[in-house]
Amino acid sequence: MFRSAREKGQASLELILVLMILVPLLFGGIELVRGVGIRHALDSGVGVATRALSLDPSQWSWATSVINQAVTGNLLGGGSVSTPVVTVYNAGGSAISAGALASLPFGAAFRLEAVVTYTPEITLVGGQTITIRVSHWGIIERYP
Repeated sequence: MFRSAREKGQASLELILVLMILVPLLFGGIELVRGVGIRHALDSGVGVATRALSLDPSQWSWATSVINQAVTGNLLGGGSVSTPVVTVYNAGGSAISAGALASLPFGAAFRLEAVVTYTPEITLVGGQTITIRVSHWGIIERYP
């Protein structure tokens, strides 16, 4: 039942090879969960901001603040995410300013989009930046 030094070395080599596969899989799974959590936080923030802008299109600064707080307050990844870039589009798909959004008439459609970049930290694998993009449609409900 005694093993030779050669057999012990083979077992060590096999252990190293298995760990080189399992460690990135484990940390990759954790980073996948973090990415899903960040996307969910961004989606929730954009949804709240879209609803608020539907009711009062002039509260642009509050809407962008809500989106920022939703992403940075996320337990799974606030520190490794860029600041959200928020853009609003009219029904035709053209980007418009906050002032143009505030002057849209009752019943006009708009789309609010937020974009963040996220770099997963996976052991033994190089990091690649991922862009997470979320958009919600809204209709101006403020009656003049």
